[in-house]
Amino acid sequence: MDLDNFQVRVDKKYPEITNAKNDPNTVAILKNLASSANASELLGILTYVFQSVVADKSAEDIAKVLEEISVVEMTHLDMLLHAITEFGGVPKYEDAMGRQFHANYINYNLRLKDMLDQNIMAETRAIENYSNAINKVSNESLKALFARIIEDEECHIKIFKYLKDSVQFLSC
Repeated sequence: MDLDNFQVRVDKKYPEITNAKNDPNTVAILKNLASSANASELLGILTYVFQSVVADKSAEDIAKVLEEISVVEMTHLDMLLHAITEFGGVPKYEDAMGRQFHANYINYNLRLKDMLDQNIMAETRAIENYSNAINKVSNESLKALFARIIEDEECHIKIFKYLKDSVQFLSC
């Protein structure tokens, strides 16, 4: 399986945040997107890095794609953490309720097909979370950033579905 030519992100710039004002509600939304237990960027990074290490022994090409996707999620997390500061918050790894991120949130599944199924569900939830966030924030540049991140997450779903079909073919 040749996965070297996969694009793991959309080839389009991310919008910059402008006109940010201190806003606790926006900070809460950003914290949940960044580091909550529910389909956050931090969760995606740690899950995909774990999966890339586990998959490396049996599916080196899939492991490489998972690692590359985790780097895209790192870019998303970096932008969200900067946005938290721009809207007056402190970018701790915690959700809007102050619950710190915990490694127990990570999907430690060892079966490749199950990993990919759960990744598709997580990326779908992430898209839902970003779509909901677009409707809740008033800053237009932040809405544009969320919409741009959604494009990457949709790309990830396509990749995971392709990989899942390949894995089913290989019976992994």
